[in-house]
Amino acid sequence: MAATHYVVTNNLSASDPYTSWGTAGTNLIEVVNAAQTNTGAKVIWVTNGIYYLTNQVTVSSALTLQSVNGRDVTIVDGNNYPGKAVTNRCFYLTASGTVLDGFTITHGYNIDKDGTGGGVYCTAGTTVKNCRITGCVATNNYTYPPWNDPVIHGAGIYITGGVLTNCEIIGNTNYNYGASVYAGAATVVANCTIASNKASKPTVSYDEGYGAGICADGAGTVVQNCTIYGNNTSDGNYGGGVHVRAGAIIRNSLIYGNSAVNGGGIAMYPNGSSPKISNCTVVSNTASLQGGGIYVFLRTGQTSCVENVVSYFNTCVNGSSNIYFFSDQLPYHYIVNSCIAPTNAFVTTGIGGYYYANNIEVNPQFAGKDTGDWRLTQASPCVNTGTNETWMDGAVDLDLHSRIDRFSGIVDMGCYEYLMRGTMFSGR
Repeated sequence: MAATHYVVTNNLSASDPYTSWGTAGTNLIEVVNAAQTNTGAKVIWVTNGIYYLTNQVTVSSALTLQSVNGRDVTIVDGNNYPGKAVTNRCFYLTASGTVLDGFTITHGYNIDKDGTGGGVYCTAGTTVKNCRITGCVATNNYTYPPWNDPVIHGAGIYITGGVLTNCEIIGNTNYNYGASVYAGAATVVANCTIASNKASKPTVSYDEGYGAGICADGAGTVVQNCTIYGNNTSDGNYGGGVHVRAGAIIRNSLIYGNSAVNGGGIAMYPNGSSPKISNCTVVSNTASLQGGGIYVFLRTGQTSCVENVVSYFNTCVNGSSNIYFFSDQLPYHYIVNSCIAPTNAFVTTGIGGYYYANNIEVNPQFAGKDTGDWRLTQASPCVNTGTNETWMDGAVDLDLHSRIDRFSGIVDMGCYEYLMRGTMFSGR
């Protein structure tokens, strides 16, 4: 039988198993533990308030944990503040079918040899939606020289094989490898804002820092309809906004104002199968070394795929600002129907092969470059010049307009479709 449990901040009549508002529990962990004794469907309703933790909330039996009135007024606080010794993450979700819906998750802290998920840790089949994850940290207490390669993933959230949707992941810090969001194989990240996160190296001798915004890592992983901005891995290495690898796909997303040593906006980096960037707008990103917009580093047998992308107005110190290729082996590069300047920066020697077609390098004519409006104008050469793909059928752009307009039937470059304006008359 289904079981419904309730959580409030104060209740002198709280009574296990907390199955009414009158007997609602005040300790989130105790209510979750009580709910998990039931083998049927389980729902836990949490009303307004701040819920301070002294340990992580562990969900090992599928349930739905949902706020009554949303993330703005329902806060789960990991209790990690200066001067306190609390070092727990907030949520540890390992049961397929678990849903976490409508919370602000803050001050989570995970410190161990392989630090993962400062705010939330999720495994296959879990869903996190309508949440705000902020002010969380992932690091380690492991003494190492560089060759021991500690792995630290996801200061805000580590999720693999699950769904992260309609969330804000803002202001988290990861002290080494990984990102504020780490999305492992077969994960979907959709309709999220990922902003002002930092990935940095913990020591002078250890120089890795990958994907301050998001690290998308694994076949079947899709990041779509996201806005990714203001993330920084400037004292690390690769991918201020996005680090994409191992067959992951980044599409229909706006990536701007991020910074890194290499790949201020996006770094495509080797690890297994080939990654893809599709219908993204990559603008106003900065690299202190190479590839302000996109940095491509692949190895033999791997293909970088860039399709319907606008990469423009990015800056770097060395090489091409909007896309930069580095390889010590023989990959294959595929760039089509994209607006990237200059096109003569596309590498043609010292690689396994390439296919470049229908690319342009002229100004994309944004609606408001100086005001941060990266939508296309009617005069833009990026309008009706993309390549249609099957995923676009029924899909929408970042403004929720049809991804393929019904007039031209051809997709635009970048993450926005130009919407024709005017008056439509219907005759008899």
